[in-house]
Amino acid sequence: MMKSKDKENKIKIALISYSLSSGGLERVIANSSIMFNEMNIEVDLHILEAEIHYPFAGTIFVYDIKNKSILEKIRKYELLRKNLKNNNYNLIIDHRYRLSPSSEFFWQYYIYSKQKVVNYIHSSVLLHYFSSLNRKLINLIFRKRLFLSVSKEIESKVKINFPSQKIKTIYNPISFSKPEIKPEVQKYIVTISRMDFGNTKQVDVLLECFAKSKLPNNDYKLIIIGSGEKQTEMELLAKQLNVSNQVIFKGFLENPYHYLKNAFFTTLTSKYEGLPTVLIESLMLGTPVVSFDCETGPNEIIKNEINGLLVDNQNKIAFIEAMNRMISEPELYQKLKSNAVKSVEKFSIHQIKYEWEKFLNKEIINDKY
Repeated sequence: MMKSKDKENKIKIALISYSLSSGGLERVIANSSIMFNEMNIEVDLHILEAEIHYPFAGTIFVYDIKNKSILEKIRKYELLRKNLKNNNYNLIIDHRYRLSPSSEFFWQYYIYSKQKVVNYIHSSVLLHYFSSLNRKLINLIFRKRLFLSVSKEIESKVKINFPSQKIKTIYNPISFSKPEIKPEVQKYIVTISRMDFGNTKQVDVLLECFAKSKLPNNDYKLIIIGSGEKQTEMELLAKQLNVSNQVIFKGFLENPYHYLKNAFFTTLTSKYEGLPTVLIESLMLGTPVVSFDCETGPNEIIKNEINGLLVDNQNKIAFIEAMNRMISEPELYQKLKSNAVKSVEKFSIHQIKYEWEKFLNKEIINDKY
């Protein structure tokens, strides 16, 4: 149980994010606010853009800086700085990308002046969090900061590339509503993938693999949950691959869990990840998974031929073979399915709360930050 910093006062935490919109990172932040609230921690969210799609707990401050003039942005940032200072947070948890050295000087030494801050790393692409900074400049900007990562593999990469930085891994909290209805489709596989310009989730690769697999001819559908700028392009690709009748684009769904629960298996074809929450959620709901072994996270979740099939990174032929095995080897499939729930116990909300309790007791209560 977490000790109280002051018997009369709760620990108070601020979460910083760009939005709470339709992405996986944003869902993690919303889930974090709910988790902290359940831990009897007072939590505020400071959101830079006015996009709120996910349910959250605590008090929210929305700054709406998107598409604003420079002068308006300065005023918004000054308000953010004032709010962070006046609320006397025990800890600020920053979930932003950190792409610009000048911007980070501004954030770390002005916005966060004399405050206790941890900077989260959610992706294996370290340039998204350290920009193109050399080690000397990174040490100068972040010399009094601690980093948290969402996977052990990210933690190892940071230790190798930036050995002077303090970093610890705490897995993402998983919180979802129990599925209540069955989808109208009887036989299908599913992916939850945002289709943005960067094409990080590579829905095009999944469509190609699906079209070349045995699944369409065995009456399996592919349900794609997610939206983004490339959705129209992906719909056209499905037509070009002659599988448009077997592919269903559902768009963004706040609660996709009945689709995960009732899928034959869940897929992931990303270029890279941080910790792919969808794989954990799928397994928690008893649905096995097929995934590229991309950086980072899938190999911390999937035990090959135990709870899913882990495919050599970006090997399309191997991915097609893995999809085919799921429908052609029933004994293997039943083994994966029966192991699914138990295999992700280390990601349970109870375990993640315990890790946060240990962290907060050490870094805040005992003041060893």
